[in-house]
Amino acid sequence: MFHRLIALAALTALPALADPVPGRLVGRVFERGSVSPIAGATLSSTGSEVAITDDNGHFELSLSPGPHEILIADERHEPMRATEQIRSGEGITVEYRLVPLPAYRRRYQTIVHGESRHEGARFSLRNEELHQTPGTLGDPFRAVALLPGVTQPMPLLPLYVVRGASPGMSGFFLDGMRIPALFHFLIGGGVIHPRLIDRLDFYPGSYDASFGHFAGGIIDAATRPARSDAPLHGEAQLSLYDLSALAEVRLPGNVRIAASGHYGYPGPLIHLIDPSVDINYWDYQLRMDWRSLTLEALGSFDSTVADLSNYQSLGRSGNVAGEYRVAFHRLQLRHRPHWRHVDLDTALVGGVDEMAVLGGFGVRKLALSARAHARFHLGGWQALRLDDLTLSAGIDAELSRFRGSNFPLPDVIGEAPDQLGELSGDRDGLSGGLYLQATGEFFHRRLTTTLGVRADVYHVGQVTLLGIDPRTTLRIKLMKGLALTGGFGLYQQPPSFPVALPGIDTYALQLGLQRAWQGASGVEAALPADLTLAATGFFARFANINDAVIDFTPTVCTSPPPESLSGLPAIVTRQVAGDSFGMELLLRRHTGRLTGWIAYTLSRSERVFSCGLRPADFDQTHVLNIVAQVRLPWNLMAGARLLVQTGRPYTQVSLDELPDNTPLRNNQRLPTYVQLDLRLDREWVFKAWAIAAFIEVLNTTYSRSILAVTYPTTMIDTANITRYDLPVPVGPQWILPALGIRGRF
Repeated sequence: MFHRLIALAALTALPALADPVPGRLVGRVFERGSVSPIAGATLSSTGSEVAITDDNGHFELSLSPGPHEILIADERHEPMRATEQIRSGEGITVEYRLVPLPAYRRRYQTIVHGESRHEGARFSLRNEELHQTPGTLGDPFRAVALLPGVTQPMPLLPLYVVRGASPGMSGFFLDGMRIPALFHFLIGGGVIHPRLIDRLDFYPGSYDASFGHFAGGIIDAATRPARSDAPLHGEAQLSLYDLSALAEVRLPGNVRIAASGHYGYPGPLIHLIDPSVDINYWDYQLRMDWRSLTLEALGSFDSTVADLSNYQSLGRSGNVAGEYRVAFHRLQLRHRPHWRHVDLDTALVGGVDEMAVLGGFGVRKLALSARAHARFHLGGWQALRLDDLTLSAGIDAELSRFRGSNFPLPDVIGEAPDQLGELSGDRDGLSGGLYLQATGEFFHRRLTTTLGVRADVYHVGQVTLLGIDPRTTLRIKLMKGLALTGGFGLYQQPPSFPVALPGIDTYALQLGLQRAWQGASGVEAALPADLTLAATGFFARFANINDAVIDFTPTVCTSPPPESLSGLPAIVTRQVAGDSFGMELLLRRHTGRLTGWIAYTLSRSERVFSCGLRPADFDQTHVLNIVAQVRLPWNLMAGARLLVQTGRPYTQVSLDELPDNTPLRNNQRLPTYVQLDLRLDREWVFKAWAIAAFIEVLNTTYSRSILAVTYPTTMIDTANITRYDLPVPVGPQWILPALGIRGRF
């Protein structure tokens, strides 16, 4: 009996002595505040079991029964710890959500060689935190005004002077397409939804031969496809002056569609600055991606109506309602296949541009263009100490049809339609370009150089223009954290309107090509405390360029209009030569809790007027931008931007000097302008969605923006005499608040 009891006890204890059956921990890892799964996250337990999430965020761990501490880690997110109770032979399903690392850890980058296929020193903007840069109203495109080499002579207006070139000489590219503008007029921000922008590169000058048809700076932006990590993403933002929305969808077959747009209603805010001005705008974007194919449709519309009563700049008076209306639309089919050593980028683009001013006259442009770019990676050749050689080639062509429309405005333009000059005629245009270039990396990639040449041709009516532009760029790595950069070349473009406008290109070819010989050299250094310093010297010699007459007031020592122009183009256009030279300094910190930059530009821009070489009308000697952002507790981000810039020149004369003595052109300057912008962002992150609020105030200093000067008249001996010796500054004193809320999932 005793032996039977011992055997029974032994049989009863057998299950306890056997190995326990493991349990399973199954789940997914998401980004907190969204429905985005995280691929590549690592999950480890106290028992050293490890799993890595797949593309959809799925994972599975086999764990022994009992409590386990799970560590979920990903380099882009804050690590997370969780304790799970595992039961023998059972499984549990979990869901973990990681908080993204603060974007301040990598917000701003200056890259000389990166994702872009173009070569040349540039300032690159990436990552979502760019939408919180103070002084930009949340739009990455407006950050260009905060960079070295850029002056903004008229605050709020997206009118940028890059290294002394005329504003109409700068080019805008979006996903390889040439578009007339990246900005809405005045406070509207960019024409593309900010959250679709994947990359924005700013080239102030001395870039390679792959960019053509422009002789000034280049802004090159790229959008991203819809995210594929979840079937649906969405976001909406409501602010004081516009409403925007974005939707991203993943369909079967990995077809991805992104649709976005926004509508502006800034009228009440604008009335605080100037009650005689009304503004509205809207835009839309649609992008569909499948494999290497991309179909895009986008468009933009702006309308500004102003009361021009008794406005003397055109030499007329009377009650006139002036309307400025621009719109453009693009449809692009793009194919970007990749093989082992070859990258190809081809596209077909259709476009419609419209422009109308002063309530009636303008132009419509219909265009069809095509382009192709190829990069061939040939590898190295050790006999020449060549580590890598890349050959690039490209071709583009555009066929365009311009149709003018005229509405008589006797009080402003005159009764004759020919007063509209070049803007009134119908014409068909043809333009094209071809470039070849080679990029070599030598001596263990310490020396990188690019040699290239491009040829561009323009044809309208009986006029054909041909430009051939040689260009080169150079980068030398002296040691870790220290590099020299340089570039030189010829940059030519057809005559352009002094300000970039839709529908006005291939314009007045009889004026000949605008030319700019550009050169730049600089040094880049990595400093302690995660600081980087870049110093660049530049020089440009301009010939035959089209400058703008800013205030339209007849002044002494002014260059005559081109003889072949008439009407409005002759009023606003001057064809001149000149130089521009200067120095740019950029000190930046892009990691840590406190980030930002200090950008300083010392420059001189000169033009050859009828009385000799004098400062250009857009010349501003000193421009200082200080941008700072700090990450605070409770998901707060605070930022400030300080702008200090010297005024533009103008001409002050004395009645004693006229008419025998001609005073020097641009012998006085407008007052120095100081502007302080402040911004505060706060985000609340929930399980599957997030909500953010922001407040931004531009020009908290309530500074006056003096745009120009006018001259009063005095009655002398029954005749009205213009008092050029008594300039009267013109411009508003303003402050612009912005307040908004954004939700996303």
